Amino acid sequence: MDANIQTNDWLTNEMKPRISYFGQLGILLGLVIAGLILAAIIQFGFVLTMTDMKTLLSGDSKKLMAAMAQPENINKARWMQMFGTLAMMFIPAFVFAKIISKQPLNYLGVTSKITIQQIGLVIAIALSALALSGGLGELNKLIPIPHKWELKFKAMEDDYAEQVMIIGNMKTFGDYIISLIMIAILPAVFEEFLFRGALQKLLVNWFNQPHIAILVTSFLFSIVHFSYYGFLPRMALGMILGYIYYYGKSIWLNVSMHFINNGIAITAMYLATSKGQSAKDVMDESYPLWIGAVALVFVVGLLMIYKKVCEKNNMIIS
Repeated sequence: MDANIQTNDWLTNEMKPRISYFGQLGILLGLVIAGLILAAIIQFGFVLTMTDMKTLLSGDSKKLMAAMAQPENINKARWMQMFGTLAMMFIPAFVFAKIISKQPLNYLGVTSKITIQQIGLVIAIALSALALSGGLGELNKLIPIPHKWELKFKAMEDDYAEQVMIIGNMKTFGDYIISLIMIAILPAVFEEFLFRGALQKLLVNWFNQPHIAILVTSFLFSIVHFSYYGFLPRMALGMILGYIYYYGKSIWLNVSMHFINNGIAITAMYLATSKGQSAKDVMDESYPLWIGAVALVFVVGLLMIYKKVCEKNNMIIS
C-alpha cells in the first residue's frame, strides 16, 4: 500500500495547515515544557505535605521515598502521580489539538468509530506484545555498557521500581482497583493522547512517511521513561501502539492496549503480594529470547490482519 495515499487520509481536515508543521512542533514542545513546570509545582506541593522542606531540598531520594511509603501518604503519592501526568501529557495534547484543528477531538482520534473485530485483535496483540517485551527485556540486559553506566542505570531502575511499588501498594482488593485506575488506566489515557494523538499525528502529516514518524515517536516515548533496561521493550510497545493508531485512527484502541499492558502487570503484582511474594520480582521478570522471537512473529501477523480489518471498514484509503 502506498504510504502517500495512507497519509492523505490523515490530512482530510488538515490539507493546508494554518500553522507550519515546524511551528506546530514548536507549539507542542512549548506546551509540554509548560506542562512539565506545572507538574513540578503540583508535585512539589504534594511532597511538602508528606515531608519537611529540609528533606525536600536535600534531594535525598531515599528519605523522600520513605516519606511517600508511609501509610498516611500513599494516597497522596497516587494523586500526585495522577495530577503530574495530567499536567505533563494530557493538557498539552488537548490544548495543542485545540490550537491546530477546528475539530480537536476528531484530530486526536476521540470520535473515530471502532469495531468488535478491532477490539478483539487489539487484545490479542496486547497479549502477544507482553511476551515480546519480556524477550526484548532480556536482550536489553545483554547489550554491553560501561560498568559506571550499569551502576547508574540500575540505581535509576531501583528508584522507579520503588515509586511504582509505593503507588501500587495493594493490601486489599480496593487498593488493587485504585492501582488499576492510577497506574493502568489514567497513564494509558494521558500518554496516548500526547504521543499518538498529538505527536505522531503531527509527524505523520509533516514527514508524509508514516513508518518514520512512528519510529521517531516510539523512540521518544521510550526515552522519556528514563529506563535503560526497559528501552527496547517500550520502544517495541510504542511501535505497536503507533501502528494501531495509524491504521485504526481511534485513540481508544490505543488506550485499550496500553491499559491491558499496564493492567496485567498490576494484576501480577497484586497476586504476587497477596501470596507473600515480592512485587519487584514480577517487575523484573523477563522471557528467553526465543519466546520473544516467536511473539514477534505473532505480533507482526496480528498487525497485518488488523490492518486489513481497518481497510475493510473503510478506515484507510487503499
